[in-house]
Amino acid sequence: MGKGEDRISNLPIEILHFILCLMPLKYAIRTSTLSKRWRHLWQYNLISSTSLQFGPDFSCNQSPKQFVATLDRYLQLHGNRNLDKFGILFSPFDIFFPNLENWVATVLAKGVKQLEINLSQGVLNYFTETYVDDRMPFVMPNSIFNSSSLAQLSLSRCNFPEPLDLTSFVGLCSLSLDLANLTDEMLTSILENCVSLEIICLERCDNLEVVKFVGDKLKLQKLVIVDCTGLSDIEISAPKLESFLYHGWMLFTLVFHNVTEVNDAYLCYGELYDYQEGFFAILSDFSHVKVLTICSSGLMNVVAEALEHDEAGMPLELHNLQELQLVLYSIWEEPIYCIFLFFRLCPSPFLEKLFIQLPSNFYRQNDRMNLVATEKEAPDIIFQNLKWIKITNFRGTPLELKLVRFLLEKAILLESIIFVFMNQWDISNNSSSLRIIEGQLSVIQKASKDVNIVICGPLDHDCTINPTHTTFYHQERYQNGTTLHLDYGSTRSEDIPLDQEFL
Repeated sequence: MGKGEDRISNLPIEILHFILCLMPLKYAIRTSTLSKRWRHLWQYNLISSTSLQFGPDFSCNQSPKQFVATLDRYLQLHGNRNLDKFGILFSPFDIFFPNLENWVATVLAKGVKQLEINLSQGVLNYFTETYVDDRMPFVMPNSIFNSSSLAQLSLSRCNFPEPLDLTSFVGLCSLSLDLANLTDEMLTSILENCVSLEIICLERCDNLEVVKFVGDKLKLQKLVIVDCTGLSDIEISAPKLESFLYHGWMLFTLVFHNVTEVNDAYLCYGELYDYQEGFFAILSDFSHVKVLTICSSGLMNVVAEALEHDEAGMPLELHNLQELQLVLYSIWEEPIYCIFLFFRLCPSPFLEKLFIQLPSNFYRQNDRMNLVATEKEAPDIIFQNLKWIKITNFRGTPLELKLVRFLLEKAILLESIIFVFMNQWDISNNSSSLRIIEGQLSVIQKASKDVNIVICGPLDHDCTINPTHTTFYHQERYQNGTTLHLDYGSTRSEDIPLDQEFL
């Protein structure tokens, strides 16, 4: 064997095809630069694939014209073969709408089961969360609603045609809509006709006002509602519902019936610390859940309602709770003391896992709600079953250490507490500030003598324990690598024609 001999390229073509089929398409394409023999081998990956995903990695650094030309070519190479999954992330203007319609028709003819069309990329005013890119909304073709194969549909910045005919859409199991023209009547039609729906996710559907997820025949298992700002009333009575996630305002009627099967709930406000009376009643409806995520506002509203009504109805025992996640929008005295009071007002005797998501940014002090807690010391409680704690975005401030001290002194069976530091540099370089914090942690009195203290950085692969809910909608929401954002006073560059802008 000569020095530097390319043994992989000399393998039989069948083995090379097998290797390429194990790669994501973007990596298979890159092999075309290796040598003449590899130049066209990647096409076997494409034509044999049952999943075509053209996401951020694919669209990066391509103009819309380049994106369209490439995708047209790939679909042509794929031929008439069947397709299970098809997804695109694209920023089209109306001149490309015929291409979009053709892609939809093509993959439907291939019997696609999972379809994701994300057109949310564009020039977004970060402060108002409105688009300023002069784009017309893309209206989905009626042909999509005649598909008998489609089981999962995810649409972002796509509108429904009117009138909406869903009588043939009986096989759909999962529906995700973001920035859609969905109305109350459309949602009612969806629930009546899509009888197999198990998952519904509605984000930024601002035309919704009064919605009802009600019916003994509903198969709905997971419901996600995020920042639908037009909502005034929600009624939910779903006997099979297992997961409920809500983020946004709660200044409206929110009624729950027959939600006893819900195992996990995510209840977070869209704003920082606005007092919204009624959160305690909502929490009472989910007092049976095993997994719960609430935010700073939820903590403070529970405490505020208890103080206002002299703790009437307290304590509210979360009798099944095994995992609790607290999402803090800011870190100062009020939220810390509200955590202390929350554990007294809402005892959780079987709590095993506690996750605390500290803020990634410090907000101004005057953003806080004016709440005066009656107790400034940690309550005299004991965590009988708490075994794992994970605190993310940890900086080691005095208030954070006060919270840590409370937990370590109260958790008698604690096995592990994990600190994910905000600054990776502190961890990688064993900084003096890290050593100081390690010293402070070492001298805290611990109820559990065998507790293991783990310190890592945000880039470390710490998979020992992670929460059920990992998406935080208040934090850099709806942003990804190809969206352009404008601050106040900024304008879109006029030097590049709209149909030539990079994604």
